[in-house]
Amino acid sequence: MVQKEKTLEAPQVDGEPSPSPVSGEACAEAPGPVEESGIGVELTGHRKFISGVVEGFYGRPWTMEQRKELFRRQQKWGLNTYLYAPKDDYKHRMFWRELYSVEEAEQLMTLIGAAKDHGIEFIYAISPGLDITFSNQKEVSALKRKLDQVSHFGCKSFALLFDDIDHNMCPADKEVFSSFAHAQVSITNEIYQYLGEPETFLFCPTEYCGTFCYPNVPQSPYLHTVGEKLLPNIDVLWTGPKVVSKDITVESIEEVSKILRRAPVIWDNIHANDYDQKRLFLGPYKGRSTELIPRLKGVLTNPNCEFESNFVAIHTLATWYKSNMNGVRKDVVMTDGEDSTVSIQIKLENEGSDEELETDMLYSPQLALKLALTEWLGEFGVPHQYNSRQVPQSGAKSTVIDASSMSAPSLCSSTTVTTVFQQPIMSPAMPPLCLDSLSHPMAKRPQEEEEVEVEKKDSDEEPMEMVVEKLDEPEPDAEADPEEKHVGPILADKMAEDLKPMDTDKESLAESKSPEESIQEDSGSDIAPMQTDDQLKQVPQTFDVFVPGPDEKPLFTAEPLSLEDLGLLAELFYLPYEHGPKAVQMLKEFNWLRANSSVVSVNCKRKETEKVTEWQTRAEKFEEMCCSVIQMFTRLSNSANRTILYDLYPYIWDIKSIISMVKSFVQWLGCRSQSSAQFLRGDQEPWAFRGGLAGEFQRLLPIDGANDLFYQPPPSMPTSKIYSIRPYFAKDEPAIYKICKEMYCEGMEDVPFSDQESDLIGDRLVGGLLSLSPDYGFVLEDDEGICGYALGTVDVKPFVKKCKLNWIPFMQEKYNKPDCEKDLTEAEKMMLSFHEEEEGLPESFLSNFPSLIKVDIHAKVTDPSVAKSMMGCLLSSLKANGSHGAFCKVRQTDKRMLDFYSKLGCFEVAKMEGFPKDVIIMGRSL
Repeated sequence: MVQKEKTLEAPQVDGEPSPSPVSGEACAEAPGPVEESGIGVELTGHRKFISGVVEGFYGRPWTMEQRKELFRRQQKWGLNTYLYAPKDDYKHRMFWRELYSVEEAEQLMTLIGAAKDHGIEFIYAISPGLDITFSNQKEVSALKRKLDQVSHFGCKSFALLFDDIDHNMCPADKEVFSSFAHAQVSITNEIYQYLGEPETFLFCPTEYCGTFCYPNVPQSPYLHTVGEKLLPNIDVLWTGPKVVSKDITVESIEEVSKILRRAPVIWDNIHANDYDQKRLFLGPYKGRSTELIPRLKGVLTNPNCEFESNFVAIHTLATWYKSNMNGVRKDVVMTDGEDSTVSIQIKLENEGSDEELETDMLYSPQLALKLALTEWLGEFGVPHQYNSRQVPQSGAKSTVIDASSMSAPSLCSSTTVTTVFQQPIMSPAMPPLCLDSLSHPMAKRPQEEEEVEVEKKDSDEEPMEMVVEKLDEPEPDAEADPEEKHVGPILADKMAEDLKPMDTDKESLAESKSPEESIQEDSGSDIAPMQTDDQLKQVPQTFDVFVPGPDEKPLFTAEPLSLEDLGLLAELFYLPYEHGPKAVQMLKEFNWLRANSSVVSVNCKRKETEKVTEWQTRAEKFEEMCCSVIQMFTRLSNSANRTILYDLYPYIWDIKSIISMVKSFVQWLGCRSQSSAQFLRGDQEPWAFRGGLAGEFQRLLPIDGANDLFYQPPPSMPTSKIYSIRPYFAKDEPAIYKICKEMYCEGMEDVPFSDQESDLIGDRLVGGLLSLSPDYGFVLEDDEGICGYALGTVDVKPFVKKCKLNWIPFMQEKYNKPDCEKDLTEAEKMMLSFHEEEEGLPESFLSNFPSLIKVDIHAKVTDPSVAKSMMGCLLSSLKANGSHGAFCKVRQTDKRMLDFYSKLGCFEVAKMEGFPKDVIIMGRSL
């Protein structure tokens, strides 16, 4: 849950990260005796320092198997708490009044039991703030009934969350409560006392960060009311100065602690990525001094949506906490030998770091990152692929159980849940194909009149700026009658389709598809947050051993993933407000090469040898950096642990694609650009760019706003197949001619060209461009050679003149004019075209689309993204040299090329009087 910016009475957009606490998993206890179980009150009476993970993001909740793996890691690393608060579990938030069914109850009990087995305190959170009437005792009773039910599952710790909701109270509440804060505090205190004043009880305020406090933190009436009226043993969640806080200072915590009259529990969104589908955060826990530890009640991390990507976030949080478990202050001299060694090691790390000087002598983010990556590296070599997705099933038929009439032993009946493998690759820039329950009108409760619009606010400071959101719809602020218990048949069916917090219907077992079939389905369906190990074992594990796909390198020949590869991965996907050192260096080098390309331009009159050498040397080093990214992608794609790969693959595919394009463009700059190359761009709309490093590189390319070319969804299954794009050279002509002939004759039973006419197709289709405009040519290569090309000319008018003077006469001499009185073969028709005047295009069209292009790839290339990358390189080169529009010509009878350009999606059919009748013109502005 991460929100952009908030003004008074402006609710947060549900598609963004919420005030979910911290994204790390380190944990430690406050000074005093340590309880081995990791749960409960310490012997001294002082509470344990809360440390761990909150599952509080927007998007698909984690599976039961993933949560149990989380508990194992938390226990291993010393964390003690898990807060259950998935925004898209509809019984946690949207339909909070509804009790869990028998099957759902069993799964919750299994989860709570698993947490207990690993010494992890399970905190159940509920978010009634969207539509609760605080003054209505029936509403309060519904809340008590729901938490009573969960307490019967074995849960002893709870949280009430009022984040990301509208500040306005309903008329009934305004008559009873003097303010919104009073209403929230009143119900929180009542629930806390009703549950017997549990040892751990958390409250998330609506003003959960500094920027949300009106008018500011020290003067906020809301916070003052919370501090004064909330019972003292209830802990308060806080995200820091912002929703996603770059730094959380000691001063800021002391300020808010004074007003809240208690030390807060940090809900840290530093690794949350639910607000930008193009960003992943693999950097270390950072920007929080270890001196915060004795000033806090705890730290919980609300990390990346992709479970396996959180190894570093949680591991480094654990390292951070354990570095100062006993609350050491800077003025305390360390005498412990081990601590002294660590301090010296941190000093050495800081001395060699390019980042800002670390002032915390107990914790080094870089050292913590190395420790985490070293341990994570071992996980990649372990063959693993567990089920992480459940088949959508009918939950409407489940029986609701009342806590007052049940006991834990009565819930032991077995149930079967059918699970399938998660589709490994989701289209990151396209919405899921499922009907999102939260956006569909049928998902509303019967007496809802309309959804309350949630206004999105932009912020110049939060990292959510200029991003594409994770395509999960905002949750409506529903107003429902608390007495409404029955759901109509249509609504029940709709809920069965769309709203599935826990898929448990036994009847759907026979309808489920095999893992092989289901892995090809779209993974946008709502996912059950709970699965049990026993249920997972009932599904055949058909992918236990990795089998390379078509054209994919087998594992035994692939180079193993190295620690350097993981370090590079982490620096490419670092933290919300900063890239890693290597990523920063790549951006800096590309910017310099782009800005200084005039020294190596083809029309540079005075070549300065030293500057040329410097440019070429830096270009070579930049290409080496790009190659290291591509090598990392290949090695990671071949890793044995497919579970980790599936969570990372959309992101590494994306960065590999943009880096490949940038690398090709730099190669072109070094040999083909003109001194007049233009890199200035207009102000694009913020949604035209993706976030993260890929978005930074996109903005540095001439066609920065061509978002369609940069949207390159990964393949349905991970592959290590690599293509490269480079500038065209004269030696490539035979290979391009071969592609032209093979693709032109594809599907023909009899090839209508003799060996003497072997060059005819190439001469007709691309010969002029290769001969007269080689500066705008790119070729696509795989491990077998050239398999595609992209050609163009920056201004077609002078190009046509050159053709008439130099190319056409040569062709007329090479190919005699056929006899027009007889029926002509395909070859003769092509020959005749060299002897006939070609119809030109209207001047009004060429003034807007001056550049001619020609792109094609071999049929064996099945990856559609490479065509977009080639097109991106070609259009970048044309725009850099002054073009503002490009077009291509396709014969009306050439269905293959029409289909090719249509699927590419970046050109539109142009219609204008004066166009040749037998040709379709497709163009786009640059």
